[in-house]
Amino acid sequence: MTAPWHRARPTGAVDVATDDDDFVTVDRWPREVFRPHYHDRDFNWLVPMRPGRLVVAVDGDELALPGEHWLCVFPRAPHAVVHVSDDCEVLSLFVPSAVMEAAYAQLQPQPPIERAAIVGGEDTIARGLALAWGEQRFARRPRDAFDDALGLYLAGWLWRHYGAPPAGEALALRLRTALGGDGAAIATFCERHLAEQPFPWPALARALGTSTRTLQRRFVAALGRAPSAVLHELRLERARDLLRDPARPIGDVALACGFASQAHFATAVRAAFGKSPTELRRGG
Repeated sequence: MTAPWHRARPTGAVDVATDDDDFVTVDRWPREVFRPHYHDRDFNWLVPMRPGRLVVAVDGDELALPGEHWLCVFPRAPHAVVHVSDDCEVLSLFVPSAVMEAAYAQLQPQPPIERAAIVGGEDTIARGLALAWGEQRFARRPRDAFDDALGLYLAGWLWRHYGAPPAGEALALRLRTALGGDGAAIATFCERHLAEQPFPWPALARALGTSTRTLQRRFVAALGRAPSAVLHELRLERARDLLRDPARPIGDVALACGFASQAHFATAVRAAFGKSPTELRRGG
């Protein structure tokens, strides 16, 4: 059976071999990755190990990755690195299609394949899995049952992040699209200061060289919503990501996302997702 993401080889892009998983810094990125290229059989998983700014065009759409996010590009999807900052160090890994297909077959329900890339957060978990997967790939040892189990687990974890972008991520992308460079700066500032209470709107306005009143008008023009409403949704989406870590106390998640108290956090989570934080953690 043909995998649902199967596509013909693209024209105008170069087929790049997938047998050289690598740790890349700004001075070691292969030249061909800055031009449209694709990988014929494997998924390319890019995990920032020292976050900076990474922008990758996939199927012509630019994806600007915040520091705590990673990207997994599907086979035969043309993509190119548009920008990588000097401080960004990335582990570039490959996951075989057969492994991803085996995990996809076990998903219930199976998400429709609408985009040729997976974007996810949970940076600490992603780095740990990337190091484990990279150790297996770099070691070049004969595969055993434990390697197969790790591959299936990793593929399933990647698929959990596929689907429609979370509201917070979609809002950030819409800001970048609607406001260009300022939108990217606003999204990055919000992501870095989510925990602060009250949120430093005046500092954001100063960073953009504008007033808080003008900033509010720009939010409404770009998204049809007040800045406070956008911030609230970003906080909730970050909270949903953090709640996936069972070792992290719920009170700690609340504080990390800028909620004044655990009670306030629980009320906001139930209003947004119809579940308590504990239920959301159990049910994903």
